[in-house]
Amino acid sequence: MNITSYCQLTALLLILFTTFFLSAQISLAQTNETRYLKVDYWAVPETGSAEYIDVETTLWKPLHQERLDRGIIKSWNFYEVMVGRKGVQYDYVTINIFDDFGMIDYFDLDDIISTVYPDMDRDELMNRTLASRSNVHTEIWRVEGTVTGGDSENPGGEYVTVNFMDASEGTGEFRKMEFDFWWAIHELRVERDILNSWAMYSLVFPEGTSRNYTYFTIDYYDRLGDIEEPVGMPLARIAHPDKSDEGLSNLFKKTGDARSVYKVELWKRVDFIINPESDR
Repeated sequence: MNITSYCQLTALLLILFTTFFLSAQISLAQTNETRYLKVDYWAVPETGSAEYIDVETTLWKPLHQERLDRGIIKSWNFYEVMVGRKGVQYDYVTINIFDDFGMIDYFDLDDIISTVYPDMDRDELMNRTLASRSNVHTEIWRVEGTVTGGDSENPGGEYVTVNFMDASEGTGEFRKMEFDFWWAIHELRVERDILNSWAMYSLVFPEGTSRNYTYFTIDYYDRLGDIEEPVGMPLARIAHPDKSDEGLSNLFKKTGDARSVYKVELWKRVDFIINPESDR
């Protein structure tokens, strides 16, 4: 090989390496895209569920669709609390997902209302909304990781178990246990069509020592009966074939030591809007 050919080959390899490196960086950035959840907990009058559901699904859903079309939100989900902790006053939960923190606070809402409902008085819309429910509280969460099936980029399902957990007084290994140990188990559950998807979230706001939980994980199911499928040693053996039963038992114990479970709730999805490019 002469000097000219060698230089041409070296240049070609450099170009290919640079292209591959940039592609990998772009892919990594997309995979690690920061997303936030705005979670609103709603209470309705004792006889007002039908009115509130109508307000959310017929009055506000077109507004959320416009928000998604403008790229303000990535999805909207509306849940009914089927089983919750005693003393909790909320009946329904709405979740809006954003990739831009600056758009969380009803970005461009006035313009969206006038676009979707050009002949409707804004005060009329808001008065009907306020009469149908009251806000118990609002939280903002950050997406830490998701396990989904197929080409879906968003977790979703008809039923969800929401596991509110506190890791502030744990061993500091909570994230490690979720990603290094439980992740493979959740993947196996999705693969076996027990679970539709799974996600882990960290609480951003409110802050402070008065918080009862700092993380939640959500198990998303298509069928209510799948919630009763056991998650324990049999699945762990398959997901981690290189580990002994003693090692797996130790990892289960470490999970318990890493966090405390504040409460677990069961929600049923009433309605949703999601990017049509996703399959959920």
